Amino acid sequence: MPLPDILLIMSGVLMLSMILASVCRHLPIPYTVLLVILGLLVNFFANDMPVLALHHFSQFHLTPELVLFIFLPALIFESALSLDARALLKNLAPILVLAIIGMLVSATLVGIGMWWSIQLQVVVALLFGSLISATDPVAVVALFKELGVAKRLSVLVEGESLMNDATAIVLFNILLLLITENHFSLANGGEAIAQFIKVFLGGVLVGIGIGALVSDLLVRLYHGNQSIPVVLSLVLAYLSFIIAEHELHVSGVMAVLSAAITLNIVGLSRLSKQTIDTIHTTWEFMVLICNSLLFVLIGLSVDLLMLASFWPAILWAVLAVYIARAVSVYVLIPFTTRSFSLTNISWAERHIMWWGGLKGGLAIAIVMSIPDSLPEKSLLESLTLGVVLVSLLVNAPTIHWLMHFLKMDRLTPSEQAELKQSMQRVNQSVDKTLHRFATLQLLDANLESQVESQLHHTLDSQEIDLSDEQLIKQAHLHALRAETEEIEYLYQIGVVNYYTLVSFKDILRVDQQHSIDYLHAMGVGWLQPNLLLKFEHLLIHNLSEKNWAQGLLTQYQTRRFANKILHDIAGVLMAHKGLKVIQKMIDDGLEPALVKPIQQIYQKRLQRRQNRLHYFSENYPLFYRQYEAFLFQKVALRYSLQLVHKSHDQGLISAKVLAIISKKLTRSLEQLASFNISLRIVGRHDWINKVPLFTDLPADLLADMANHAHYVNFLPDDIIFYQGDGSDSLYILMGGQVKVLIDTVDGRQEIANQISEGELIGVHALLENSTRSATVTAKTYVTCLRLTAKDILRFSLQNHELGQRLQQIEPIVEQNG
Repeated sequence: MPLPDILLIMSGVLMLSMILASVCRHLPIPYTVLLVILGLLVNFFANDMPVLALHHFSQFHLTPELVLFIFLPALIFESALSLDARALLKNLAPILVLAIIGMLVSATLVGIGMWWSIQLQVVVALLFGSLISATDPVAVVALFKELGVAKRLSVLVEGESLMNDATAIVLFNILLLLITENHFSLANGGEAIAQFIKVFLGGVLVGIGIGALVSDLLVRLYHGNQSIPVVLSLVLAYLSFIIAEHELHVSGVMAVLSAAITLNIVGLSRLSKQTIDTIHTTWEFMVLICNSLLFVLIGLSVDLLMLASFWPAILWAVLAVYIARAVSVYVLIPFTTRSFSLTNISWAERHIMWWGGLKGGLAIAIVMSIPDSLPEKSLLESLTLGVVLVSLLVNAPTIHWLMHFLKMDRLTPSEQAELKQSMQRVNQSVDKTLHRFATLQLLDANLESQVESQLHHTLDSQEIDLSDEQLIKQAHLHALRAETEEIEYLYQIGVVNYYTLVSFKDILRVDQQHSIDYLHAMGVGWLQPNLLLKFEHLLIHNLSEKNWAQGLLTQYQTRRFANKILHDIAGVLMAHKGLKVIQKMIDDGLEPALVKPIQQIYQKRLQRRQNRLHYFSENYPLFYRQYEAFLFQKVALRYSLQLVHKSHDQGLISAKVLAIISKKLTRSLEQLASFNISLRIVGRHDWINKVPLFTDLPADLLADMANHAHYVNFLPDDIIFYQGDGSDSLYILMGGQVKVLIDTVDGRQEIANQISEGELIGVHALLENSTRSATVTAKTYVTCLRLTAKDILRFSLQNHELGQRLQQIEPIVEQNG
């Protein structure tokens, strides 16, 4: 097909799509469904439009390569980039169950249903079950964004849709191989399982690896140029997909998903808010184009007359898909939530998950990839197109109605009160503005009254009486809103990074879901532990025991320490803002006793955060001062850069002046680079000499030992080592406190001891073939010196005195546990 014709048809399709996007605001039908209808109508009447024949319109159709290598990477990447990684991890168990086990169960049930109903061969029926059972991420993500469904429900369905294609594609390829080679054995089954693990996990590893490399390159090349991160994010989406899918033959979608999440965590956290907004805006633009073309092409792919001839088989296929989806959602989800002690997923949410399991371009792309030599290909294509069409024309338009029927769109009493108060605030603000115009004689007094009356009628701003409980809830929401505005402002001026912004927003979101009494009762432990934190503790524990990883661990822990300081600085400012808003509500007439519980919560948070900052500044003064200087130098430079650009936009300075000042500020930011101060207290040999085991040894030996020792730093609750671990190193505690925990026979842990600075930890390592006798965790911020048992034993061969002390190690072991 000639390139000019392709561009002409694409331009026409996009123009019609934008017209539909405008019309869609007035119709109860999702935008994507209207696009499919547009494609159906154009395809049906194409023969009656001679102008289309002139431009080779019949050759403009959907192909597997177009879906897999053009549309899918962009749509998956944008969705994953916007995905809340924390919410994904919290719901990872039900998502994986649905995406893997649920998909396999669904494929099997659909296959059995088609074998029983229309007498397809078992393997061919299972082949159809594999390609049609995956909920299409493109269709689901597009629809859920339009409907604005609840966040948790959106994470569940989007997460499943983004992950289960790997299962579908692997199962499809295995079954297709069985059909073409016409044999199956247990060996093939084992090979299939290995292939699935390779494709799924291989895609994850490829995505993380490429995502980390591109993120690092992006940050190094950035220097305030917003175009570079945008272009590199586009490169990352397609590079990760093509390398994974085409070169390494692992899951391209899992690679794109992992790459986007890696970029979100590793790369975006080090960019400015303006740059991140530009990246998201660019990807939203990309997705709009891809969705518009894809769903029109789906409609163009459907021959309604041919589908009509297969309507009985399509009806059986639709019923089989509905039943199989129901089994996955209504049986596996409750089992998963009970097994993993997760928050219950309501019946209403399960109904939406069942009905919202849409099919789309992915299923069409897979079925089109079937070789023409398969006799049933035409039937499978018709079945797939029929199910996809029913999914998009029946399920998608009725999800909003189903949500209304299930009362999922109804406001709670608290939300109703918030709605009324918000409308009252809007009215008061507009009344004030109109009165100002009238005072300046810019608005007639009679017209002012008329406009105010019309607005009051529109917003229905009747006075309402709130109960004490509702007043407390509203006060809490006002304080949370003030905290949100504060953290967004701190992010905007460069005080906090993207990671800190997301962390606090997650905390505020969970805070909003709980009552004041609950927050009081839970104190500092109200946040539930998450998988990411557990993984981080496990990673640190493993790295701390590896000699080769000490440099990486030092860099990682330095960043964690810096982020903790940043977190508490932001937390202090947010708590101040919350207390200020609460005090203003009291000044405006709210009963002080009513909001006292909220004040106490904020005062305790403020005190805790200030205490942590004070502790850090006292125990790590050099690190704290240098990080503080680094942070606020960076803030001053970035904020100055924003002000200069704002002045230029307002016409206050010329382009030449802007260029000169921007160059100076950008150069200073480049010179500032990143924070690289190490977490150290004093000389290593001084601390080694303080330990009784090494006291008064020759100075050259102590210096040699110091050269082989490594600084290791831990945050509160980090695991230094577990009871039962192999012991090949010991630690000298230079700062902070650690807890020694012993496992009991009933599976609990008891605190056996607390160790302070200057003492040895893990002295069992000096005994041959020994294991750790207890679990040791950091109680506060901790700095240690790590010495390997191998090095100490080597030094004992060089020094007779040290050798004799090691022979008397048993009493020391008993003393230190």
